Formats: sequence, C-alpha cells, structure tokens
Amino acid sequence: MKKTSNLFWGIALILLSVVLLADRLGYIDFSKISDNGWVFIFGGAAILFFLVYVLNGFKNWGWLFPVLISAALSVTIWLATNNFDGAFLGAPILAAVGIPFYVGFALNRRSWGLLIPAWVLSILTIMTGMADRVDGTLIGGLFLLSGALPFLIVFLLNRTRHWALIPTWVLFVLGVVTLISNHVNGNLVGSLFLYSVALPFLVVYLVDHSRRWALVPAAVIAIIGTFPLISMLITGDAAGAVGMFLFALPFFIVYFRWKEAWWAFIPAGIFTSIGLVVVVSMFVPENQESWSGILTGLVLLGFALTFGLLWLRRSQQPTHWALYPAIALLAASLLAFILGKHFQDYWSVVLLVVGILMVVASLLPKKSKEPAPPPNPS
Repeated sequence: MKKTSNLFWGIALILLSVVLLADRLGYIDFSKISDNGWVFIFGGAAILFFLVYVLNGFKNWGWLFPVLISAALSVTIWLATNNFDGAFLGAPILAAVGIPFYVGFALNRRSWGLLIPAWVLSILTIMTGMADRVDGTLIGGLFLLSGALPFLIVFLLNRTRHWALIPTWVLFVLGVVTLISNHVNGNLVGSLFLYSVALPFLVVYLVDHSRRWALVPAAVIAIIGTFPLISMLITGDAAGAVGMFLFALPFFIVYFRWKEAWWAFIPAGIFTSIGLVVVVSMFVPENQESWSGILTGLVLLGFALTFGLLWLRRSQQPTHWALYPAIALLAASLLAFILGKHFQDYWSVVLLVVGILMVVASLLPKKSKEPAPPPNPS
C-alpha cells in the first residue's frame, strides 16, 4: 500500500508540475476556466482521492481529508455560482475537515483525542450555518459551551484524566460570560469570570489539603476579580490602596496559619507597605515634588521593617539572612529621606555600590574553622 501511495503522489506531482508549466508558457489559462469547470475539476479530484483511499484500505482514514475537502470545494463553488450567498458557504469545508476525525475514532475507540477536533469542527459547522440568522453573541456563547463538552466526555470516560476538567470549566465559564455580556454590567462580567478561574484552585486545596500552593493563585485571582467591583464603588488612589491591602490579606493568612510558610510574610509586608504609602499620598498636596523622596523613603522603610520582623523570628524560622536586606533597605530609606526628590538621581549608584560589596564579599577567603585541640590526658 505504501508503494501505491508513493506512486499516486509521484504521478500527481508530475501532472501538477506539467499543468503549472503549461499555464506559465501560455498553453493553459486558468482564468478562462468557468466556475462550472472548477466544480467538475474538484468533483473529479474527490472521486480520484476516494479511489486511492479504497486502494490503501479503509483504516487509512487520513485519505478522507482530500476526498471530502475536494468534494466540499466542488459543492461550495456550485452554490456560489447558483447565487447562494452567506456565511453558510463555509460550512461544507468545516464539515469536510471534521468528518474524518469521527471516522478515525470509529475505527479505533482508544483514539479518544480525535473527538475533540471532530466536535469543535462540528460546532463551527453548525455556527457557520446559523451565522446569518442568529445573534453573534449567542453563537459565540454556544460555541464555547459546546467546546467544553468533549473535554467533559474525556474525563467521564476515564476519571483519572483530571486535566480535562480544566478546559471543560474554562470553556464553560467563557461561554456563560459571553452569553450574559450584553445583559450585565461589564465590571460584573469581569469579576464573575475571574472568580470562576479562581474556583478550581480552591477546589484543588479542598480536595487535598496538602496542596496549600493552590490557595495562593486562588486568592490572587479572586482579589483581581474584586477590582472591577471595587471600581464601581471607589475610584482613584483609594481603590489602589484597597487593592494592595486585599493582596496582602491572603499572604498574612498563610503566614499565621502555617508557621513554616515564613516566605508569605514578605509579599504581605510589601503589599501592606505600598498600600499604606498610597493612603499617605492621598493627603499630600498635588504637584509637591518635595514629597516624592518622603514617600519613597516610607515605602523602603516598610520593606525594611518587613525583613526586620522576619529576622526577629530567626529563632523559630530560618530567617537569619533577613538582617542583610533589612539593613540595606533601611539605609536606602534614610538616604531617600535625606536626598528627597534627588534620590532618584542616586539610587542607581547605591545599587552599584551594594553590588560591588556583594562581589567583594564573595571573593574574600572564608575563615577556616580550626579543629579544637584534643584534651590533655594529664
């Protein structure tokens, strides 16, 4: 069968090259071929490909692609030449690409992955046929909802394929959001979508409490989803401050709930520091450049306190190293208070000095610990 296939494609390429060369030399003019002529050309190609498919065996379902695509092109051209017009003219091509996947699955039920492109193309075919008579939002929503179905079936066929639940849920949520987008406030739609994305991470933790990592993306995405709702009630810097405090909240919860999660205190402190400085900036007169250094100093001071508090917990947590960033940030904070608005002109120099000191410290030889002398037997 492989020899038959190679022979066919060899002859086909030779004929195609001869036809193209004849067109180039002027012996054939494709522009003079009528629309009905193309109908017969593609129809004949479909018959030829079908014969090759039969000769290669029905299990070689990949040959159905050229068979059905050629036939679909023939049908589409015929419809167009007979004054049929509309988006539905694209449906035959989509159906032609989708049908072979169904045949492949029917021949081998273990090839369940073929159902996904088959179903998606089927939905596209239906939606394309309905496009001229149905609202675009409805079509988009139904397409997304339908796209979730094959992934759900994949999971139901084998409950160990938990990954399939992710695209199932995402497509379902996108479909619902699309359907309600014209009837609900945009901020509510955005919040609903983000809450829906956060939900699977929360479920992961609820199913298995050892997977605490899932709480972080669940909380962060849910907080981002709260921003559109906040913007409906609060605007400006106040909304930004509330957002920073909300970002800090889940990290504080993680830190105080699980003592070994000391790392959570760092983002908690950083977000809290930024939020507090945003609140302070709300009371600063506008166009007062002299305050820029003070606000920068306050932010850096908050960062320094974060690492300083971690260092104070060194007896219970592995945070001895936190002393060094705490001192560096404290020094930078004092420098910002002293230099004021000119701090921005020198902070790069400060980073350069810190970097040089770190390099020098790494190159210095370490003091070798001499072993203690053995006890005197006398």
